[in-house]
Amino acid sequence: MLGPIRSLLFVPGTRQDRFEKAMHAGADAVAFDLEDAVEAAHKERARALIAEFFAKPASTAALRLVRFNAVHTELGAADLSYFRDVEGYDGILLPKVETPGVLETVARVFSGCVPPRQAPPLLPLLESPRAILRAADIAAADAPVAALLFGAEDLTAQFAVPRTIEGEELIVARGHVVLAAAAVGAEPIDAVFTNLDDVTALRRDAERARAVGFRGKMAIHPKQVPVINEVFTPSAAEIERARRVVEAFERARAAGEGVTRMDSQMVELPVVERARRTLALAARYGAS
Repeated sequence: MLGPIRSLLFVPGTRQDRFEKAMHAGADAVAFDLEDAVEAAHKERARALIAEFFAKPASTAALRLVRFNAVHTELGAADLSYFRDVEGYDGILLPKVETPGVLETVARVFSGCVPPRQAPPLLPLLESPRAILRAADIAAADAPVAALLFGAEDLTAQFAVPRTIEGEELIVARGHVVLAAAAVGAEPIDAVFTNLDDVTALRRDAERARAVGFRGKMAIHPKQVPVINEVFTPSAAEIERARRVVEAFERARAAGEGVTRMDSQMVELPVVERARRTLALAARYGAS
């Protein structure tokens, strides 16, 4: 599987001139887009450009992902047929997913290759009411589900309500995605923020997403990446507190006790596990 992804940056599949720049933008993952950013007449060319780029060794540690068109469409089926024989990428984003069968179909296509090939990690985008309501089923599909991606723009369009910074219109949907991802150990990744010039609002939106359990956020411009990375990286204060929690628990355990107190908080195993996850994330991102 792919592991934590704080930031996932999109780059249009026709913009070969931006591919290497996107890989050096600091994002944990880059999605080479065949869907929204590419006009129908240019899909075939975009596939070839992306495959050509994937044929070269990666120049950074950023994950290289490819976003297909919806697999149930002719364009999406063509993407799947083309990329089942392509190497050099780390996962597939699947838009407009509403049932687990979509992911299972993709997995079967890869297993049907000659010789058989294991399907790469799959990252379904949940963008409709039906998808949100079936998030748990999608997450538990018989396929390598690495992350659940939340599509707030499409969802609020179907609600016919504006998307707000306060995010009250997304509370229930975000909760469904986070719970479904946690149930299977997948990464929940929050929606894009479309105002490129309002960094303060981007930070607030990312902080709200992190507060409800998201581990990362999608980005549509490189300048959004540093803010997203900062929000989803444990802060120095969080790291220090996590260390103190683990140390307090270890001292208590050495004394034969399973529960202790640190400051005014009771420290027991669930609290310690959360602290250890914080320290593991900090170590992964080089935070201290």
